[in-house]
Amino acid sequence: MEEHYYVSVDIGSSSVKAIVGEKFHNGINVIGTGQTYTNGIKNGLIDDFDLAKQAIKDTLKKASIASSVDIKEVFLKLPIISTEVFDETNKIEFHQDTEINGTHIEEVLEGIHEKNTEPETEVIDTFPIRFVVDDNNEVSDPKELVARHSLQVDAGVIAINQSILINMIKCVEACGVDVLDVYSDALNYRSVLTATERELGACVIDIGEDLTQIAFYERGELVDADVVFMAGRHITEDIAQFLNTTYDTAEKIKQQYGHAFYDSASDQDVFTVNQLDAEEPAQFTQKELSDVIEARVEDILIKVFDVLQELGLTKVNGGFVVTGGSANLLGVKELLLDMVNEKVRIHTPSQMGVRKPEFSSAISTISSSIAFDELLDYVTISNHDNEEIEEEIIENDSKRQEQKSGGFESFFKKKPKKQQSQDTANSEFVDDDTSEEVYEDIDGHEHGEPKQEESKFKKIMKSLFD
Repeated sequence: MEEHYYVSVDIGSSSVKAIVGEKFHNGINVIGTGQTYTNGIKNGLIDDFDLAKQAIKDTLKKASIASSVDIKEVFLKLPIISTEVFDETNKIEFHQDTEINGTHIEEVLEGIHEKNTEPETEVIDTFPIRFVVDDNNEVSDPKELVARHSLQVDAGVIAINQSILINMIKCVEACGVDVLDVYSDALNYRSVLTATERELGACVIDIGEDLTQIAFYERGELVDADVVFMAGRHITEDIAQFLNTTYDTAEKIKQQYGHAFYDSASDQDVFTVNQLDAEEPAQFTQKELSDVIEARVEDILIKVFDVLQELGLTKVNGGFVVTGGSANLLGVKELLLDMVNEKVRIHTPSQMGVRKPEFSSAISTISSSIAFDELLDYVTISNHDNEEIEEEIIENDSKRQEQKSGGFESFFKKKPKKQQSQDTANSEFVDDDTSEEVYEDIDGHEHGEPKQEESKFKKIMKSLFD
């Protein structure tokens, strides 16, 4: 029986994560994972090439051992840094009656890459909003329809700074694997939201180690995305300063006793900590610690609201969905609920083995890969239980609409607290965690067959250097 695997790589600020998965019925079956903590990544980008490379290599080895899959090709997620989201239209002409297939869809989407005129940027993702057959028939999926004259696509486009793209890919491929394709977190977050949330208009807030990423969806499609350079590391630094202890000690205390909502924190939960300039350890309560954490998390959320306002997004009828490593903190949901009128939930992947918010980006990268494969009708999935083949059709019939005007202040139930934490890191910058492939391992053994002769990334790189 033929097997197809997807391997996603998530290069995060605190760790590199990899997931080996397969499409199984309407979801993803996780076969194995790998994770390696590293200091080689900063603000979601390569900071030390050798350290990052070693972490990626170790992570792929762990995932390969855990899954018993030889890994040759991977899908890489890219952060929302120096990223632009916009709309574009492209059309291909036919000179005779033509039954549309995945090759035609790929051709009309790839034509959008050539229309990018922004210097030093590269289009990495295109997602159809609607297809138009023969100028008058709008459809969500044109496969098997007959076109007499043309096929047009109105698509959303995600472009990123070329140097970020090149360096991230170079670091991964230096580990002996090929990057088959890249997917921005802005696109990946689609699978984090429910169909109702995407339709009504929902905001994903991914609070990681160095970055808080924001993506807003409405009418089923990505509207815009941005990033705030403040996240979990800043919370830990505030704790270290408050407790007068080391960063590593502060991180452990945050994970064990941290609470982001002061009103719900316990004044009976007491812990001791060794301080930098004292011989005897000091005692603190969870409530005292929460006062510091709440101030910083509130800062982060207010900056998120500022970004949404700058993007012209004033209504979040579908609510807020919080994910990422820092979403593990107790009280994050309660604090955000205390600040806004909208619905709030914490997203944790449902797949066995990755049921932590920090794996959201990695598992969503696989979801994006499967969606693209299904749209182009690249692969046929054979499930392990030998049931009949099931093929899903990507539903993409949602239409984008302009944002309604309104007061952004309506987000707040009450005015933000005056208390502000000290920005010890001061890390603001101008520029800016649901197919299958074939893999060969770090040892070079083949497993399966590649579904594409040449990856989209290979084509992009050729265009950059030709």
